[in-house]
Amino acid sequence: MPLAERNLTVAWAVAAALLFAASLWVPHQSVRVFLDNASWTLALCLSAFWAWRGRMQVPPVERLLHTGLFVGTLLMATGQMVWNLQVALDWNPFPAPADLFFLAVGPVWAATVIRATFARLAKDRTYPASLDFGGAVLALLAFTLVIYLPTGEMRSLAEGAVLVLYPATFLTAAGVGALAIPTVGVRITRSHLLVLLGMLGYGLSWMQWNLMVIHGTVQPGLWFNASFSLSALAFGWGARWLRFEVSADQDYRRQCDQLMNYVPLVSMTLAAITLVLLFIAPDGRVGVQALILGCCLLVLLLAALRQTIVVGLLNRLRTAEAAVLRNEEQLYQVAHFDALTGLPNRRYFEDALERAVADASRYAHAPDRRVALLLIDLDHFKSVNETYGHRVGDALLSEVAQRITQLLAGQGLVSRLANDQFTVMLLRPASRTVLAQRAASLVEGLSRPWELSEVGAQYMGASIGISLFPDDASNSAELVRHAHSALHATKSAGRGSYRFYIEEFTQITRGRLELRRRLHSALQGGEFTLVYQPQLNQQRQTVGAEALLRWSVDGKAVSPDEFIPLAEESGLIVPIGLWVFETACRQVAQWRAEGWQVPVVSVNVSTIQLREPGFTQTLLGVTQRAGVSPAVLVLEITESQLLDESLYAIALDLKNAGFALSIDDFGTGHSSLIKLKRLPVGELKIDKVFVRDIVVDVNDREICATINALARTLGLEVVAEGVETEEQLQLLIKMGCERFQGWLFAPALAPEQLARHWLQRQVPLAVH
Repeated sequence: MPLAERNLTVAWAVAAALLFAASLWVPHQSVRVFLDNASWTLALCLSAFWAWRGRMQVPPVERLLHTGLFVGTLLMATGQMVWNLQVALDWNPFPAPADLFFLAVGPVWAATVIRATFARLAKDRTYPASLDFGGAVLALLAFTLVIYLPTGEMRSLAEGAVLVLYPATFLTAAGVGALAIPTVGVRITRSHLLVLLGMLGYGLSWMQWNLMVIHGTVQPGLWFNASFSLSALAFGWGARWLRFEVSADQDYRRQCDQLMNYVPLVSMTLAAITLVLLFIAPDGRVGVQALILGCCLLVLLLAALRQTIVVGLLNRLRTAEAAVLRNEEQLYQVAHFDALTGLPNRRYFEDALERAVADASRYAHAPDRRVALLLIDLDHFKSVNETYGHRVGDALLSEVAQRITQLLAGQGLVSRLANDQFTVMLLRPASRTVLAQRAASLVEGLSRPWELSEVGAQYMGASIGISLFPDDASNSAELVRHAHSALHATKSAGRGSYRFYIEEFTQITRGRLELRRRLHSALQGGEFTLVYQPQLNQQRQTVGAEALLRWSVDGKAVSPDEFIPLAEESGLIVPIGLWVFETACRQVAQWRAEGWQVPVVSVNVSTIQLREPGFTQTLLGVTQRAGVSPAVLVLEITESQLLDESLYAIALDLKNAGFALSIDDFGTGHSSLIKLKRLPVGELKIDKVFVRDIVVDVNDREICATINALARTLGLEVVAEGVETEEQLQLLIKMGCERFQGWLFAPALAPEQLARHWLQRQVPLAVH
């Protein structure tokens, strides 16, 4: 707290306390009245000041809640001013004009808390939460009325209404505030308790005050009068430091959900107790008794309705879960197994290889923990396809898959990597000699004649490239690359044989370490640049652009596949990612200033960035400084990252802040349809791995068609990445895909090139 604010707070609070203390000892009643009102006025004004300071300190995303709290304190202070005027005029009716201001405070607070709460809830939780809120508030109201309201007839309808409205409004606000905390999973702090204590104190204090007014027992200079000032100070101090942020602790969130399951039971219990008290109490006012009875019955009805909804929801979830499991199994089969041969496909193979390498890397120094990769490529298969057609070629590929499996006799994982390429992954190979024998048997077995019913015997050999982890590679990607290098050497040497990868990888390792070292100074040295690849619709009109990071070291471009993992490992992805976002925002502003129509710009975001505290507020601050709207930025998050349950709340905050979210590399992870349905995203991006072979690979075509159908069902847009040929484009259009990017249209371009070739000039407004 700043020194000036601290000094003002201390002086203000001490003055209010001294005025109240003086009211207890001054003998003259008129002076006591003045001192009471002065103490209340100072306390309420100090409460409003604290609430205003709290509003100014929070990020713009949270100001809605703090604005409501501040408006309530301002209404309270205004009501006190009106009360002071009534006292000065010696005019004190009941109800009084000041009551209009006091009674407006509770609804303002309750509405503000409800709006802030439901803005943070997923759509499927809003209806049950509404029933919980309604039942709990009604039960609390009924219990309060049966306990505190006096018996006998009121002098007027207005008097009875005020007696009912004071507990109804303030205790409703307190009840709503208490329920909001577990509903959205807010970590409770002392500030939350002070705000709730202030609301509750207001309700009880005014309720007792009104009862004293009715019975004529109101006196100045009572200890009870301090309850108003204490409630004001508690509420204001709590609002000064209040933060309504959803906790990222999943265990705590689960505990909150379990607590909310007991809310209907507590509400029903409180309603039942209220009914018992209502029937054993002495005769009271018929109208109030009817109100209490109606509240209790409505509580029971809401609880029963919520239970019915929960039971129905559970039944639907069981049915949906069974259907989802079937669909997931089918989707998993389509995404991970080759439709022609039944073998695991590239995606399955890459996942299995990565797991095997990760497991072996834990025992890097153990000689029996190696992983061997054999890359098999059929010789002259293209000529078979061209001569006899794809139907014969497909039959031959099926036979090849069966023969490789038979030759290995259950040893190793066999996969179909691409059109005529197969892989064999062997765990813990005994030695290179054993691997050479196995490779030789595969070469010999695949060179035997192929008996195809339609074309007779055909002779077609195979070439094999072999690499080992950790001998030849430091990760699974290098292992595959080095196997390709060995295969290329085999083919260059005449085909029909095998080769090991024998090039020393020391230089590669040293190059990687050097790259990591250079990366630490790349941002400060201005070595990074942003280029933009346009996204087009079916009419080839620009509808977006993706910002892509480029890095050059000594005039040589470094692949993002090399330096992005290094940046994530070292934590440098956080400042680099922020620089990318800031640069993209400034570029959008510059394009607009130059008169270009700017579509949405997509920016990739890493999981490490998402887990940074205050990430949403940081991005909002960047957009405000650049003068652009969050709506023009699309944050691309990979599928595996976004499906992480711990990141759901962060993704929801980004969505509520106005950013559009996109699932990047869709299809490469293990999507859950239930999770996908509740994710706050508006776009799926088909990974280029599936688009690359869509023309020749039936499996990839089925995957792309499935993703497009799934997106239409969920109301999401689809962007296909890596479109390089007209045939790929036409197939995607037939599937219903509407947005595309790739080298068929344009590579990633410098900002001025993108504007000149792919953006349209803004049409100036006519001046009348």
